[in-house]
Amino acid sequence: MELYKEMESFITEASEEERNVLSGIIKSLKNKREHTHFTYISSLMDMKLNIISDHKLEITVPITPLLSNTIGIVHGGLTATLMDTAMGTAANQTLSEGSAAVTVEMKVNFTSPGTGSFLRCEAEVLNRGKKVIVTESKIYGDQNQLIAVSTGTFFIVRKA
Repeated sequence: MELYKEMESFITEASEEERNVLSGIIKSLKNKREHTHFTYISSLMDMKLNIISDHKLEITVPITPLLSNTIGIVHGGLTATLMDTAMGTAANQTLSEGSAAVTVEMKVNFTSPGTGSFLRCEAEVLNRGKKVIVTESKIYGDQNQLIAVSTGTFFIVRKA
């Protein structure tokens, strides 16, 4: 019951932006429960996957106040999360069912602020070895401006 009281108190005092963010969080929890997203973070960021080929894909996310840092641009850590998710998904789609790829190294170069209405991340596998997969991703804004470039290395492991 304490949660209900906290929620009621928060909603009563919340700004319109806070109510919109809370509504988005609740929607993302429902989406995760209904299996429209595989993880809470992909649901929270409202990631939409488009597979281009067996080694290339793109993920788009709407830019919302939840993603913003204190100066009103998309937080760099969330930009990196989008890139890691896209590269990891690209790496994993090259593997057999009993294996998975986990991030062991990632480098990000930010080239311009994440602003506008959405981010689009393109990711692809550059090389798949027996133990390691090397990937690359680029994020573009809604004006097709380059936001960030990343490379990632993923280690192939057996699923538990």
